[in-house]
Amino acid sequence: MNIKTNNQPRRLFSACELSPSERTKLRDEFGWMTDEQFDCDCSFFKYRNQYYNLADFMRNDAADDSPLKGWHGVCSYSYFSGLLVKLCGNDVIVGSFCS
Repeated sequence: MNIKTNNQPRRLFSACELSPSERTKLRDEFGWMTDEQFDCDCSFFKYRNQYYNLADFMRNDAADDSPLKGWHGVCSYSYFSGLLVKLCGNDVIVGSFCS
């Protein structure tokens, strides 16, 4: 399994912290959420010019010998690839994986 990351922390933010135009664009991307979920219950981050919701990542409880050990969450694109996150206070470190 290959994991790529630049270990750059990315700030978590809520929708209310964005400008009105950014908020509208983000709301369109996450239109399936209720207004209450979008405004109150989400932590977003931006990675490669795309917004992600931290709630879309599944908790990772990898075994000690797993290459995913140390990563807190996984969001799969396919069975063989996806994104990983490490929580660091109010930031996340993002990595991509493929096998």
